[in-house]
Amino acid sequence: MSDGYAYLTRQLRPLLQAFLVAGVQKVVLSPGSRSTPLAILLGQLEDQGKLQLYVDVDERSAAFFALGLSKTSGQPVLLVCTSGTAASNYYPAICEAKASNVPLIVLTTDRPPELQQVGAPQTLTQDYMYAQQVKAFYRLVMPQSATTLNEIKYNIYIAQKAVYQALAYPQGPVHLNLPLQKPLLPNLDVTDDSLQVRPIFTKPQTLPEPALLQLVEQYLSGKKGLLVVGPALNCATGSQVICQFAQRYHWPILADPLSGLRGQSPEVLSTGDWICKNMASLPASYHPEVVLRLGATPVSAALSSWLTQAQITTVYLDAQRSFLDHTLQTDLVVPFEPSTILPKLHLQKASQSWLLQWQQLDQTIQKKLQSHLCKTHTLTEPKVAFGLAQALPRDAALFVSNSMPIREIDDYFWPAAPVKLWANRGANGIDGINSTALAMATQHQPAYLYIGDLAFFHDLTGLMMARQYQLDLTIIVQNNNGGGIFSFLPQAHETSQFEKVFGTPLDLDIATIARLYQAKYCQITTFDQLTSALHAPVKGLTILEVATQRASLVSFEQQLAQQVTHAIKDLPHAN
Repeated sequence: MSDGYAYLTRQLRPLLQAFLVAGVQKVVLSPGSRSTPLAILLGQLEDQGKLQLYVDVDERSAAFFALGLSKTSGQPVLLVCTSGTAASNYYPAICEAKASNVPLIVLTTDRPPELQQVGAPQTLTQDYMYAQQVKAFYRLVMPQSATTLNEIKYNIYIAQKAVYQALAYPQGPVHLNLPLQKPLLPNLDVTDDSLQVRPIFTKPQTLPEPALLQLVEQYLSGKKGLLVVGPALNCATGSQVICQFAQRYHWPILADPLSGLRGQSPEVLSTGDWICKNMASLPASYHPEVVLRLGATPVSAALSSWLTQAQITTVYLDAQRSFLDHTLQTDLVVPFEPSTILPKLHLQKASQSWLLQWQQLDQTIQKKLQSHLCKTHTLTEPKVAFGLAQALPRDAALFVSNSMPIREIDDYFWPAAPVKLWANRGANGIDGINSTALAMATQHQPAYLYIGDLAFFHDLTGLMMARQYQLDLTIIVQNNNGGGIFSFLPQAHETSQFEKVFGTPLDLDIATIARLYQAKYCQITTFDQLTSALHAPVKGLTILEVATQRASLVSFEQQLAQQVTHAIKDLPHAN
């Protein structure tokens, strides 16, 4: 083998080692010709037990799989592809990573400069191709026989810098583009390790200053406060601290389903969306004097709308330092984790009756809704979400698709004990859901996915990862034969065109899809069948198809809303 192969190896090995020493443990590879040397060297590193490698032939699926690995592990993940349109297929997942603060390091391989802009096949302008959807972009030095030691060190430095930047608040994706010229086959026999790669960057340590603590205490102390906790990545370390704070100061918590808090403690309320929809009808005694926000944008549009209109003093505990508040009502941003600042605060407590009335309100709404759901024999979409909370095992991990499933979970998912919930709520898209959920299944078991038929169809190729890596995931496909969420929007009144351009029925044969991926399949028609299927062990890929009626969904949701309205009217001193 020529020395050309040796120099390629001696320069790319240190580059990959730089990612490893910076904290990368998992790599997702979309195979292709231009990325050949990286693919072979990554395979060798996995054989040596130095990293975990996943190979996904569909670039869009691969990117969402990498997103899921990072989202559910809290660790940076390296994503590698060949040149050309392969890299462009990463774009949707990169947008989601940017919007939801997920640390992805995207390494695209590229044609050399002499093949750019001359019509060479599989060649695009890849520099800055992700534009503002990444935190930073770097062009790496192309390996050549004449590459200097400083240029090799530059690549090592930039690789570690990319991981550091991806993890620095606000976390997010970073793009590296690596031109490669032939020969593309590395020499695996090269053992020259004279260039030792050591960690360069350390994680910054910051603590709140006393003056900031005093300012926060001035905003919060002695007030009838309300904690609004939105979606949070890896909230396990902060959830106990939040609940302890609420218990100590008698503050209720409106917990988003993705907050990780539902089922944690009595202070956590699960009907925030319903409460905020009816806030104008509640007695004045329910109106808080201050709101402490934590986490990302809540699923509930009603909650965000209430925050926008209420003009209540709002303190935003922004752990990601993203400074994202579309309600524009924040009075003070505190850029720290809950576990960093909440235990250090010393406040005058609110009255215990303040918390008690909110707890009673939450229980009253739950009982009303549960009573109406249980009277209904038809397996409606709200009843599916309710059933998931009742039947999932205590240690379950549930990934929830966007559109109707996440909204049903917000309104009807009241677990008695905590369940890990995940979703792609950064950009709120339905693409890549199967792939992201399968990545979750590599981290957490037993694992479930709750998804609609359109989102399920949108990422069918992602299901191949279940076969390829023997992943265990039970998928609950809510099949209403189309886009259910549009029935709640104004376009539903344009009946002449609605079904064609918004309803979009696909008439999927999900049993046939299950056979294609060698998955177990079961059609669910009753609530008892659903709970029984959810009690079964999660082994391999299982698809549960729950057929629901899109045409009757709006009227049934309206019936439930009326139940909540009646419950609130019966409260003492209601307006």
